[in-house]
Amino acid sequence: MKLPQAPSQAWRLLLALLAVTMAVGVASLGTAESRPPEYHHYVAMGDSFTAAPYVPLNDVAYGCNRSTNNYPQLVARELRIADVQDRSCSGAQTWDLPGRQQTHAGMQVPPQLDALSDETDLVTVGIGFNNGRLYARLATVCRRQAGVCRLADQQVRLTAILDQLRPALVDALEQVRQRAPDARILLVGYPQLLPDSGSCPRLPRMREQDRETFRVVNERLRDEMEAAAEEADVDFVDVYDASHGHDVCSHEPWVQGRVGSRRVGAALHPLARGQQAVAELVLDELAEESD
Repeated sequence: MKLPQAPSQAWRLLLALLAVTMAVGVASLGTAESRPPEYHHYVAMGDSFTAAPYVPLNDVAYGCNRSTNNYPQLVARELRIADVQDRSCSGAQTWDLPGRQQTHAGMQVPPQLDALSDETDLVTVGIGFNNGRLYARLATVCRRQAGVCRLADQQVRLTAILDQLRPALVDALEQVRQRAPDARILLVGYPQLLPDSGSCPRLPRMREQDRETFRVVNERLRDEMEAAAEEADVDFVDVYDASHGHDVCSHEPWVQGRVGSRRVGAALHPLARGQQAVAELVLDELAEESD
């Protein structure tokens, strides 16, 4: 039986090139550019757009209605963070971070800031839409009305609420920084709820000027949050821009319509698809170097 012949010169060259290519590939897997940083103690805070009520599976959580598949949980799984504390709670406002919140179920939950410590190395905050009952005025009241929701008639009040939002957010973020001085902090925004124009049966009954008022408030909410993040020197995740084309009326909405479902998502609140998308946005932000 003849032994195999030694490889030809061309074959040896090919093997050498493959070895170099594999070595470069293995080395690149270990670079910070190809993988997000590692975190060990993650605290998620926020309101119902973080809690994602009724996105399966729903944890009543004393009335917070917190999904086990909301974006904080998805982020934690992707980054393999063992210590994750999700304190998000439906109805939360900025002052519910340092204070006790009474939920819609009539129960009190501890301050969300209590979850922070010197060991916390990652914090996401998604809050602000409930301040001054802003979300309730835009969505909750409108979807429950049998008649037309005349948002345009409330422009002065809505503007006044937005005028007070930025300082409230900055104060909340500074308190987060005080409790978790070494943490990477991300302020996570809200999605675009209405299409750029027109309407659909999944929206509350509104006149065109009411829908335009809704759009203006939705966009300014993003602007105030972005400005607050810059002032507080934290990262901002712009969900509003990313959700363009995924409004309530779209073919692939990130938000449920005016009729909710306890098996899919609460009315005019996040859907599972939207939570997956927000989780990806958070992971993309974490993959970038922090300023």
